Amino acid sequence: MRETNQVCEDDDGFIWISSKIGIVRYSRDDIRTYQIPYDSEDIIAVRMEYTNGKLYVYTNNGQLFIYNKIQDRFELITNLAKQVKDPHVVVNRMLVDSEETIWEASTSGLLRYNKNDGLNTFFDNRNIHFLEWLDDFRFFYGTEEYIGIFDITTQSSEVYYTFPEDLHLFFSYIEFDRKENTLWLGTLSDGLYCLRKGNSGVELIAVENIPNQPVQAICPISTSTLLIGVDGQGVWEMDKRTQEILAVYKDDADNPNSLKGNGVYDIFCDRNNRVWICTYSGGVSFFDQASSSVVTKVAHMANNPNSLVNNDVNSILEDRNGNLWFATNNGVSFWNTKTNKWKSFYHNKEQHAQVFLALCQDSYGRIWAGSYSSGIYILDENTGKELRHLSHENTPGDFAGDFVFNIIEDQKGDIWIGGVRGDLIRYNYNSDTYTSYPDYTIYNIAEYGPDKLLMGTTYGLLLFDKSSGTHEVLVEGFVVSDLYISENIVWIGTNGNGIVRYNLTNKSTHSYTADNGLPSNFVSSIDYANGYFWIGTELGLCRLNEADQTILTFNSLLYLSNVSFNQDAQCILKNGDLVMGTNKGALMFSPNDLKLTPEEGRIYVQDISVSGRSIREIEDLKPEVPLNELKEISLRYFQNTISLELIPLGVISPGAKFSWKISGLDQEWSKPVDNRVLSYSNIPYGTYTIQLRMVDNSITGVIAEREIKVNIVPPFWKTSWFILLVIFFVAGLGIFGVYFYIDRLKKKHSEEKIRFFANTAHDIRTSLTLVNGPIEELNKESGLSERGSNYLHLATEQVHRLSTVVTQLLDFQKVDVGRERLTFSFVDIVKTINDRVMMFEAYAKSRDIDLVFSCNCVKFDTSVDERMIQKVVDNLISNAIKYSNPNSRVNIELRCAATKWTLEVQDHGIGITKKAQKMLFREYYRGENAINSKIVGSGIGLLLVKNYVSLHGGKVTCYSQSGVGSTFLVTIPFIAKEYSERKKEAPSKPVEKDVLKSSIINPVTEKQAVDKRGSKMSVLIVEDHDYLREFLQSAMQDLFSIYLAEDGEKAWEIVQKHNPDLIVSDIMMPKMDGFELCEKVKSNFLTAHIPVILLTALAGKAQQMRGLGIGADDYLTKPFDVTLLQQRIKSILKNREIIRDKAMKMTSESKEPVILENELNDKFLKRMIAVVNDNIGNPNFSKNEFAAVMNVSPSLLYKKIKSLTDQSPIEFIRTIRLNHAYDLLSSKEHSITEVSELCGFSSVGYFSTVFRKHFGKSPTRVLE
Repeated sequence: MRETNQVCEDDDGFIWISSKIGIVRYSRDDIRTYQIPYDSEDIIAVRMEYTNGKLYVYTNNGQLFIYNKIQDRFELITNLAKQVKDPHVVVNRMLVDSEETIWEASTSGLLRYNKNDGLNTFFDNRNIHFLEWLDDFRFFYGTEEYIGIFDITTQSSEVYYTFPEDLHLFFSYIEFDRKENTLWLGTLSDGLYCLRKGNSGVELIAVENIPNQPVQAICPISTSTLLIGVDGQGVWEMDKRTQEILAVYKDDADNPNSLKGNGVYDIFCDRNNRVWICTYSGGVSFFDQASSSVVTKVAHMANNPNSLVNNDVNSILEDRNGNLWFATNNGVSFWNTKTNKWKSFYHNKEQHAQVFLALCQDSYGRIWAGSYSSGIYILDENTGKELRHLSHENTPGDFAGDFVFNIIEDQKGDIWIGGVRGDLIRYNYNSDTYTSYPDYTIYNIAEYGPDKLLMGTTYGLLLFDKSSGTHEVLVEGFVVSDLYISENIVWIGTNGNGIVRYNLTNKSTHSYTADNGLPSNFVSSIDYANGYFWIGTELGLCRLNEADQTILTFNSLLYLSNVSFNQDAQCILKNGDLVMGTNKGALMFSPNDLKLTPEEGRIYVQDISVSGRSIREIEDLKPEVPLNELKEISLRYFQNTISLELIPLGVISPGAKFSWKISGLDQEWSKPVDNRVLSYSNIPYGTYTIQLRMVDNSITGVIAEREIKVNIVPPFWKTSWFILLVIFFVAGLGIFGVYFYIDRLKKKHSEEKIRFFANTAHDIRTSLTLVNGPIEELNKESGLSERGSNYLHLATEQVHRLSTVVTQLLDFQKVDVGRERLTFSFVDIVKTINDRVMMFEAYAKSRDIDLVFSCNCVKFDTSVDERMIQKVVDNLISNAIKYSNPNSRVNIELRCAATKWTLEVQDHGIGITKKAQKMLFREYYRGENAINSKIVGSGIGLLLVKNYVSLHGGKVTCYSQSGVGSTFLVTIPFIAKEYSERKKEAPSKPVEKDVLKSSIINPVTEKQAVDKRGSKMSVLIVEDHDYLREFLQSAMQDLFSIYLAEDGEKAWEIVQKHNPDLIVSDIMMPKMDGFELCEKVKSNFLTAHIPVILLTALAGKAQQMRGLGIGADDYLTKPFDVTLLQQRIKSILKNREIIRDKAMKMTSESKEPVILENELNDKFLKRMIAVVNDNIGNPNFSKNEFAAVMNVSPSLLYKKIKSLTDQSPIEFIRTIRLNHAYDLLSSKEHSITEVSELCGFSSVGYFSTVFRKHFGKSPTRVLE
């Protein structure tokens, strides 16, 4: 990015840099560019304003944007050029107040924009050059004529200073110094001005020495210093009070640390006192004021001989004059610290090596410079003149000291030289003699007492005896990079093993590594100053306190952080300062000035991704707050792969690392790494806390920590509520299974009980029929004595009573097993109850009891099961009369309301004890006083009442006092007629009502039991009870021809063989019951015409509906009157003859939907009539052709026509032809001959004969 316009800093510590191509966000470890969604591309400059925690971006042509922290992008707010309707408007500066109202200085005036109020303009069409805050509610604004103050609360302005008429200034920048109450005004072509308010008023002062070029930036960097950015002239540092120019910073191609570009557009000082400079051609430059004030960096400056010759500093020496010598990779540099002059020696040499690794000054002031491959150069300390050169080539003897790593002078004045590829050499300058000790590879030499040397080698620490020339290995196993001796303790710097502390007295060792706080285990140099050990490593400087064994790093200082120090390249100056050599020059600092300010960094969450996608892009995970402020995130069970992108903020050191762990998953913290993205895959569902740590490059110093809670919701089938639901479901299923099993057992037992009661009732009713039959026959006899008649009457009453008890018992059992169903009908409940009361009047009078009925209305219609209600009323009234005292009264009161009706039955009798009241509605229970009263009862009547009332949704209540009487209260809700119609049950097939009625209203005589030929009608009696079957045979054999069968299977054989005229069948029979037999008869084409009467002991309506639904013609309940059975048989047969006659009168297809009640017979009859009508003009249409068209045999056709019409097929055809002929003659449109031919008669004479015989008159009379 080359052309930059402005720099600002947000609350998180990010540096934002604007340019036309986008906005750059900078931190030490992360740089990213944001594109701006321009509304138009004609952009010259892009500037920013950060306030109230929000970053605004505006362009010179009026486009306004805001940074959306949640979505991490810039969004367009408005285009002011379109709103002011001026495409050429230029926006110079922008401010944002505490209410987020935007104020912009433009060529169209002062613009005020608020998202609620829109755009307002002040000072229309006046060019406003700049804006600058005066305080929280007022700001300066500048025009060509004056500077004013605008109050945003009152939206009013005042003139602060008016420029002289002869002074025409065009302002480019303004900076207000609140403390000094001074405005610094930068102009486009007139340099810098100062507008200061004093006692005498506001004074405008021109600043001298500032070039008359555009002043684009003014930035105070201290209370006394301003930095002024001049377009084309770099940065000028000026004293605010004296206006003296302190320094000028410009672009210098020969100085890599100089300003990059002289076209300065903005200067910004951040919270860490770093200065950022935007230039037109060189991008952004910055320098750290804090580091430069504490640490002095000595470095090479390109094309500048008055500087360090090379930045790789391998050794440093302060001579006795206070000057500094530097051994580098390109010769030796000499720095006269008093004159600040530099000299360099042996640099850029072509023939010999330029690398120098060791420096030493002997007691005579001579400088010894050891090189790598060229031996030793001895120089004059003042002039740098070479005094002697010791090397393999120019030194007598076998001098093996060309690769020198270290040089020292001992107490005796001998020079000791150590290195590689050679020997340990002791040299005496005065005698120019040397002694060699072969096969030593030495990096460091330190004197230990007058007679011994400590030497660091490639394999450990050696103790060398000067006298004997022998050595002892003290510690081995590592490469020694530097040594420092403190009394009997040797501090050893190693390559990869940290620091080893060796005790020469007890031979013990102790190590310090990165685990203890060292920045790196590669230690380059060790020195002692100011009470501490100063240790240079591959990753920066640290300080070791021997007393408390603590190690501190200096990551907050830029120059000392993460820098690689060179081996044994350090020097403590006489003033106590420390100079250390690095691969980027030498660093000079005072140990007293290094403040122990720990890093104050923060962990910034840049992004959170789930399954490789940012949660900003996932609809159901879109955050409502910026991701860095997110404390908790909830994910679904399949969103269990998560990664976090982290950025270290606020740290000076670039070596910050991250460590993390997830509570519940990880036992230990992860190893600190510089990876900025942490990822976890396939995390099990649950709630976790991701714990984050940022550590400095020592890996032990924790800079910052933070936590993010992650809740991965389990799949619904693994949630606690679902598991509980499953548990409850399984438990419920188990309970249901148990209850179902118990219910099945109950039903099985109930069915067995019902079957037992039904069978018993069947047997009882069968026996009652056998008893009732002879009694009825005896009732027909005359001549019985009075005593005999009384006995006969008593027997008749008991038969009826037994029949009623059996019926009530069966009703109770049906309710008990839940088989009773309501059959609603819409009735007048007043009339229904009154009718039942009237039935009991005679019975009440016989017991001298008054029966009184009252009602609060004349009529009340409601939907009820009338049969059940009748039984409820009958039971209550019967019990009231039965248990009332003689000469008492039974009150029956009916009260009808809009939503319910209530029946109250009150007696004055024996009453019911309190104990008995609790058991009153239990099965078969009777109170003791009822039992003691000798009144006969079963104990099921009231329970039946309760069940019937409950089925209606009502309730029954009893109020009683023993010896006084009882009151029963029945309350049933009102049910509308519509409900009755929905619930009404009907037979599955229509019932021929006329046929059922005929058995009651059309009694027939005995002679009607024969057919037209005079023969007896045949009746099949099917009954499994032998006595009842024989009784029915003897009772009806005089009237009918009787066939007998003991079960349904034998009955079906007889039906197929003899085709009886009627069947009387019991229902409950072995092998095949009556229902099955009836269904088989009615569903078979050959037998569907045969009437069926069913007999049963089961008097329920459901059984009757079932029988009638499958085609039964009548239904009788045992015990029955044999005479009634005879009459019903005769009536059904008589009605069959009526139907036959009706069928014979059909001359064409009937328009009636039903001719016969049996569907098969009805269809067959209609088809026969249609076939005959289709062939009515064919004289050759015979019975055989008739049978062929009907797809039956002639014999079967004969049986069907005979059973349905009592005619042969020929008679059937002739009858239809004659009826058709009668219709034709009646129309008087045809002659007799024509009619005879049209109706299929072969001759007119035959036609006339049969016509006269059939109708009783001739065809001629019909024509008349």
